[in-house]
Amino acid sequence: MMVPEQTVILLAGIPATGKSTFARHLVREHGFAHYDLECNPRSWPIPELKEVWDVDRTAFATRIRQAHARVVLDWGFPVSCLHWVQKLREQNVRLIWFDGHIDRAREIFVQRGGIDVTCFDKQVAELQQAGCPRSLNCLIIPALTASGHLLDPNQIESKIFR
Repeated sequence: MMVPEQTVILLAGIPATGKSTFARHLVREHGFAHYDLECNPRSWPIPELKEVWDVDRTAFATRIRQAHARVVLDWGFPVSCLHWVQKLREQNVRLIWFDGHIDRAREIFVQRGGIDVTCFDKQVAELQQAGCPRSLNCLIIPALTASGHLLDPNQIESKIFR
């Protein structure tokens, strides 16, 4: 298995299925720059790119490629932002969908705290109604089991970077 020298991937999917955990693995093991698009941009490698992200996803993709060889974007996007995801994909950002057992993901989401569980329920219902992930035509990673275990990062890596 070989991680490309130049790559930008977007980890999306059901909340609480291990997207951020896997992104941190890529940072540690392979030197990826990690942009968690749901968090305060102060934690981004280049916080100033938040202004670009907010206005123009095409320009954002260009700028992160100029700044970093390997980038992982981490975003459990709402359905209303599907067109933003499409803009990223048009810039050769590879979409990887993290899927899993919904009830276990909901339990993990509740345990984390900080965000009302109705947000989880609404997002999952909207994603399902939109036909996600099947309608996205992307790699789907079954990342969270019914027993609540996350797939090992090395196994995920082997599925993404064959």
